[in-house]
Amino acid sequence: MNKNQRTTIIIYSLSAVLVASGIAYLLVANGEYSDYKDLADVGMKGNEIAEKQFEISFFIVAAAVYFGLCTWVLKSRNSRRRKVPYIASIAISAFLIVAYIASRTVGVPIVGVEYYVGRLDILTKILQGIVIGLSCVAIINMKKQQSIAAENRSSIRTNN
Repeated sequence: MNKNQRTTIIIYSLSAVLVASGIAYLLVANGEYSDYKDLADVGMKGNEIAEKQFEISFFIVAAAVYFGLCTWVLKSRNSRRRKVPYIASIAISAFLIVAYIASRTVGVPIVGVEYYVGRLDILTKILQGIVIGLSCVAIINMKKQQSIAAENRSSIRTNN
């Protein structure tokens, strides 16, 4: 397998994981919406309702960001700044992992400390870890390709 095939596999694998992460966040948002409806049906108001509204919005935005990252990764494939979407994917996934850990330990504004850890929570963290790993591999692969291209250019110059 040559370098271009490896890069293509990495790009499409990362894109699939980014889409899967977006879908997972939409499922989490749907679960929070169900909880919101249940709370509203029993007449709950105030902080609980506001917390659920914030969580629903946050998870929908997270899903949209992951779908956007997928598009960006695919479109930047031949761009000069093609590392940027991978760096953004790493940063966003790391931020969401840290925010999740904080929400389960020290608490975060609006939501406080959450004690429930669900299957979708674990799935999203695994997917985010994969996003970070694949993005790092993509960046390393790009650096290797750049150094090979630089070596080829210098050998062409010395042969002429």
